[in-house]
Amino acid sequence: MLRRFGMTLAIVAVVASAYTDVHACGDKFLRVGRSARFRRYASVHPSAILLYAPQWTGHGVNDFEEILRRAGHRPLTVTTASALADALKTSAYQVIITSYGDAPRVKSALRDANAPSAVLPVIYKAPRAEEQEAAAAYTCLLRPEKMTQFDALEMIDRLLDSQKKPQTAAR
Repeated sequence: MLRRFGMTLAIVAVVASAYTDVHACGDKFLRVGRSARFRRYASVHPSAILLYAPQWTGHGVNDFEEILRRAGHRPLTVTTASALADALKTSAYQVIITSYGDAPRVKSALRDANAPSAVLPVIYKAPRAEEQEAAAAYTCLLRPEKMTQFDALEMIDRLLDSQKKPQTAAR
């Protein structure tokens, strides 16, 4: 009887020690930029971002600024070409986010200010030909109707990462 009880206890101990709780794995946090807090995004490369938004509405821009701020970026919004030129002269920005239609104007302002910023165009509900043209011209694009806010933040990090890679390879 004691022998049977001891054998049963040993089997229960082995089975109990072999059991693992798969829900406790940390794999849900392995996605780059995701923090341990639920529904939060921590930027891999926090940076200064300039939003050139002459045609965007105030509420949408304020919401986007808040999303960037929560991710660790330092956003600033300008709405006129003169404010864009002044901002580029007074501060260094790693990324300038603007609509696809305004991207040539921003590139021109960057050349005039001799600023090494990357342009990240926003293309919203554009015809297929325009989307293909934008995809050919820019490595990273923001498509608000096809992305979540986390996808947009990941795209910004991808652009910043691609900016930093050539600098480290040259060293």
